[in-house]
Amino acid sequence: MQILAIGTLKEGVTPDKTRPHGADEVKHTLEAYLDGKIRNFWFQVNRPGMVLILECTDEDEARHVMEELPLVAAGLLDVDLIPLQPLLPLGTLIGREFSP
Repeated sequence: MQILAIGTLKEGVTPDKTRPHGADEVKHTLEAYLDGKIRNFWFQVNRPGMVLILECTDEDEARHVMEELPLVAAGLLDVDLIPLQPLLPLGTLIGREFSP
């Protein structure tokens, strides 16, 4: 299951507060990427934070992956998890039935 994870720095968090966690944040992110848990990751353009696509069995596993990130563990970053699924109504174009 793919899950969109949107991480936003908490109100009042400054670079001085995040800087000490930088190296560990990169290490944990790369480990999760190499383990296949993080598929893609980006910085947000319009505000401080990140966006990730996770590949997990369910939301609980995704939450666990995110809680291991140092900025989340330190209480500096809030994360919203959004489970994703295929756009099922498209199936009607090829004769599949769809019921919401």
